[in-house]
Amino acid sequence: MERTYDTEEEYQAVLKSWMVEYTVVVDEESHRHLSMIMAADISTVHHQLLKELRKEYHDSARVDVTVHRIEPVTTNTDALYFEGIFIP
Repeated sequence: MERTYDTEEEYQAVLKSWMVEYTVVVDEESHRHLSMIMAADISTVHHQLLKELRKEYHDSARVDVTVHRIEPVTTNTDALYFEGIFIP
């Protein structure tokens, strides 16, 4: 049974960032990808990844995907640590 939420705030509270690293092979060419997906659970991550792949490779007849890593992002880095280090 799918989990239900009373308010939008409750739903947003359970969302987390997921890092997905994968390789796509199309027409003998290999493309490495790293995506950040906002989702509540792993099944939603899978659905979002499929949407992303369909959007990116909609005109390809065959797409081979190898997922190397799917993991939730748990580190929150304070941007002030990097202030002044990187200059465009």
